[in-house]
Amino acid sequence: MKRILASVVAVIAIAVAGAPPAQAADPEAAIARGMTLLGTDTFGEYGCEDFVDFAYGRTTATGIPRDHARSFYEALAAKGRGHPDLPAPRGALVFTQSDYGYHVDISLGNGRYLSGAVQGLKRGWGDGSQIQIIDSPNPRPHRLLGWAYAPWP
Repeated sequence: MKRILASVVAVIAIAVAGAPPAQAADPEAAIARGMTLLGTDTFGEYGCEDFVDFAYGRTTATGIPRDHARSFYEALAAKGRGHPDLPAPRGALVFTQSDYGYHVDISLGNGRYLSGAVQGLKRGWGDGSQIQIIDSPNPRPHRLLGWAYAPWP
């Protein structure tokens, strides 16, 4: 009986280790929290990481450090958690590169994105505020780095 139990435990451990990581954070709560700042300039022109951290209840110390969208995505991708193609599911973090640098948005799952620091990417865009819902993961010509589920428990 002990050998059977040990075998079952080993099989479960192998299955869990080989399984793709599940989405750990609550995307609906993050979207709802981010929506409370819609139409504001709370995090300034280049505060996309700060906005995402706020939405997911993180800080720059426990979430995405300011100006580190690219390295944060690359770290997730190195762990097999990055996805190179759209569409991104609701609540996923979407990472892009433009001539202004790197950016991160929260996917609304319908081809639209909740974005902080929009005016830092394209001045005068949309409603003129930093935090907007946009139809592209970056309002400038951009290159998609990829998307990942928010990794926080």
